[in-house]
Amino acid sequence: MSTTFTILGSRGYVGSHLTEYLRQQNDTIVQVDSTPLPSGNLGHVIFCIGVTTDFASRLHDTMRAHVSKALEVLETCEFDSFTYLSSTRVYERGTSGEETAPLSADPSNLADYYKISKIAGEAVCLAHPRATVRVARLSNVLGFEQPPLTFVPSLIRDALQHGRIVLNTALDSAKDYILMDDVVRLLPLIAQHGKERLYNLSSGVQTTHQEIVDSISATLGSSYEARPGGARSTFPMTAATRLRTEFGFEPTPVIERLPSLCRQYAAL
Repeated sequence: MSTTFTILGSRGYVGSHLTEYLRQQNDTIVQVDSTPLPSGNLGHVIFCIGVTTDFASRLHDTMRAHVSKALEVLETCEFDSFTYLSSTRVYERGTSGEETAPLSADPSNLADYYKISKIAGEAVCLAHPRATVRVARLSNVLGFEQPPLTFVPSLIRDALQHGRIVLNTALDSAKDYILMDDVVRLLPLIAQHGKERLYNLSSGVQTTHQEIVDSISATLGSSYEARPGGARSTFPMTAATRLRTEFGFEPTPVIERLPSLCRQYAAL
């Protein structure tokens, strides 16, 4: 029997990769964004709609995308499950990256606006009475994107275009990264079989900027430097406990995959 997925935000970074992955699976029907939405039961809805890098210049769009649109789908559509893509940025300036950690934000701080919009979207989902309405907090997703806007792809772009990477942050800055291949494989599993309402989609491993630029430079023959006085960017360790427990998840090491990603960009 076929399984139906509806991907909302199918033209975005994660949504486009997820749509491509699902279309390669046997016995899977994939529906994507349309106006109006497809009629009838949407099957397993994965909500990838979002505003990221330019949220500060699109404040109203950000809140509508992260809260209003999710609420509209939950109120008006029929579905088997609904998985809302949030972000591990909700843990910023917190003391823990565990799924059970309490979250905090300052509404007077514009830098917290994105985080607040995601927390509000999560609240809409987690207050829903159906157990199949879930939240997946994505860490920094690393994969091929065109144009390269996120941190690591932009470093690869600079290495290819200029032969040199200049970092504005300290080399010992670190983040948790999860590969796109892992994300698109895990999301359908969570949608169909998840036992919890909330998951971190993270590797549980911190990768430093030093490790990243070393790998890019070794692959592409570029140089790098960190500007003096660059801030050290840190982030709470995000645990992938529930993914490991339920699905036996073992993340693919980011540094192992970086050379092939560099070569993919170089081929362009």
